[in-house]
Amino acid sequence: MRLIYSVFAALLLSVVSATAGSSYLALSLGTSFENHDFDVWNGPATPGRRALTASARSSDYAVAFGARDAFHIGKRVYDLEFEVFERQNSHFTATGAAGDHPTAIRTTSILLSAWTPVTKGNKWTLKAGVGVGARNSVYRMSGPGISFTTTDRAPYAMVGLRLAKQAGAHTRIFTEIRAHTRPPIHSSGGPMQGPLEHDSKGITLRMGLQITLGK
Repeated sequence: MRLIYSVFAALLLSVVSATAGSSYLALSLGTSFENHDFDVWNGPATPGRRALTASARSSDYAVAFGARDAFHIGKRVYDLEFEVFERQNSHFTATGAAGDHPTAIRTTSILLSAWTPVTKGNKWTLKAGVGVGARNSVYRMSGPGISFTTTDRAPYAMVGLRLAKQAGAHTRIFTEIRAHTRPPIHSSGGPMQGPLEHDSKGITLRMGLQITLGK
């Protein structure tokens, strides 16, 4: 995970250095609505695994560094952005044939994304974006015959739309919607390979402020 952070940070710093005066810092808050699928080990007393599902709402806060007009593909210009965000799931209950399982998930994610203008008005600019990254999650789950805390790492991807308005000489306010997914990780070997496997996808609504750095 540290290596991924280092590589992503180095990529962004190189772009920001090459585009001095057009870089920015962004701070934002978001709310996510997610569907979760779990494959959980039954525990040492009972062989096999149990399937659970849940729908949950979570909140997140994010810090991003970006470079406007960082590169072109044909005639289309793209902003490049590196983001770190923390997502805290409110406690929810995953359910299945094995019963109810109180669950909580806390996730730290890194994301490298590119954004390009879709349409522009006098005051607003609408941009479309796509990004890839990685997530590190901490799970706490209990239920009939089980109680554990574990961690999980997985790839992460999103597509989104962002509407931004100039609010001052060096500031912009923005709101956005994202569709995101974290593909499932299927462990190999026996049931002791890991206490759970997890797949999630959902929609995030976010609002924030961009602060232009440099000139």
